[in-house]
Amino acid sequence: MGPADFVVLAIVAVLLALSVRSALRSRKRGCSGCGSASGCSAHLTGGACPAAGDMLRRAEERLGR
Repeated sequence: MGPADFVVLAIVAVLLALSVRSALRSRKRGCSGCGSASGCSAHLTGGACPAAGDMLRRAEERLGR
């Protein structure tokens, strides 16, 4: 294996570690990626996410469902 192979393997390992870290963080706080997490009632009570519901509703309207 040459140096380029080690560089590619290192990049893949770093990306894998970052994706696992991101998955574990979002699992702990389900709203971590949402800009409305701080004032969201669903975040505080564990209810349905209004931002996700709105996004799905708009997508279905555009698809004609």
